[in-house]
Amino acid sequence: MENTRNRYIVLIAVMLLASVLVNFLTYDTYHKAEVGIETIASIPLELGRWQGKDVPLEKLVYEILETRSIINRVYHTETGQEVFLSIVYYPDTKVDFHAPEGCLGGQGIELEKSSATITLINNSKTVEINLNKLVWQKGNRENLVYYFYKTGEFLGQSYIKLRLNLATNKFTNKARSGSLIRISTPIPIGDTQKASNILVDFVEQLYPSLIKYL
Repeated sequence: MENTRNRYIVLIAVMLLASVLVNFLTYDTYHKAEVGIETIASIPLELGRWQGKDVPLEKLVYEILETRSIINRVYHTETGQEVFLSIVYYPDTKVDFHAPEGCLGGQGIELEKSSATITLINNSKTVEINLNKLVWQKGNRENLVYYFYKTGEFLGQSYIKLRLNLATNKFTNKARSGSLIRISTPIPIGDTQKASNILVDFVEQLYPSLIKYL
């Protein structure tokens, strides 16, 4: 009888602890995420030789992603190069990201996914970024997509590492924001390397703003 009572006490204690942890790590709602709009707006329209223009989103997209803190923007250069930038930002770890391949896969698009590492120069220092690489094709159109995650000092391809860093940040009162950064560009006549060079150039211009604001 004593052992049974002790087991019940332990079970109740575990359930209470789990409840506290869930409450502590619970992600904020769509409405609270709106405080990040000012932060995301800090990403400039002009990035070096790249000039951007915002592309409107339907209300349903904000509701699905549960945040208003989204950049949906196309950048061009005077030489005709084009990069599409999408950033989904949660100011307080509302991280329920929809992987880009999940969205594209439902549109009759053929996808090829792999990992890649790009090298940038920032303040005369070499920076390596591990990211996810998608090559998608629909009809005669091909696009190259790079995407990665950021929270605090972590920036990389792993969603698991993002979640681990978010949990650590939550307990240590460090930055609790989380972001998904996606960039894409058309692949000119099957020249994936040329498309990659365009994206790397763009990320090099974007990187200081990511570090500063997100």
